[in-house]
Amino acid sequence: MPGNTLLHGLILLCSIHTLVLAEKPDDGCGHYVLGQESGVLSSENYPGTYPNNSWCEWRIRVPIGHTIVLKFGDLNMEKKDCESDYLKVLKGSYGAEIVSWEYCGGLMPKPAPIHTDSSELTVRFRSSQHISGRGFLLSYSTENHKELLTCLDRGSHFPVSKYRKYCPAGCAAVTGDVSGDISLGYRHTSVLCKSAVHAGVIMDQFGGPITVEERRGLSHYPAVRANGIQSKDGSLSETLFTFVTNVRI
Repeated sequence: MPGNTLLHGLILLCSIHTLVLAEKPDDGCGHYVLGQESGVLSSENYPGTYPNNSWCEWRIRVPIGHTIVLKFGDLNMEKKDCESDYLKVLKGSYGAEIVSWEYCGGLMPKPAPIHTDSSELTVRFRSSQHISGRGFLLSYSTENHKELLTCLDRGSHFPVSKYRKYCPAGCAAVTGDVSGDISLGYRHTSVLCKSAVHAGVIMDQFGGPITVEERRGLSHYPAVRANGIQSKDGSLSETLFTFVTNVRI
């Protein structure tokens, strides 16, 4: 009887891992933050090569009455077939999902937001044996947050004097350089959302809107540690960006 109890406990534990994260713990699941209104998902080792035989799932839920918008910062998998190697977005109850979007390797689709009609989605990532591929980095938000960014978007990607965007939760731990600080400004090549956390404009666990203003650059940008992020020394640049609050564009 004790042996049966132990066996039942092991089966239950394996089932929990299968439903919530992966076929095995840490089997392809990378950095993720699943917030109520926004978040970030990535494959293991991103931006390095994702593991062989990855199998991972994330369940995204936002408040009822809202729908989910997805945006890829990066997507790179070896092209094989849609049975063994894929990234799928599914909607519906568990076990009865339907495929809303899928990618099975090859050229990255046009990096445009994917607007869904659901408040609950499953993102499923699976791979077989492969040689190369960075995997993926994905951000999401509710539909009411306009101009969703990815964690890889930089100031140099938006050559306008002032603009407003929305940062998802979870960008602080994603690879990306930050040069400068809140007092002097950030080199134009710095990633926006990580810089916003560094500046204290948003909290990483929640994300939030940012207003960005472009200004004339500096000859040098200091390395400063703030809000758990270490910025790097930056060299001369023609432009920089700063964060503005309580200003209408």
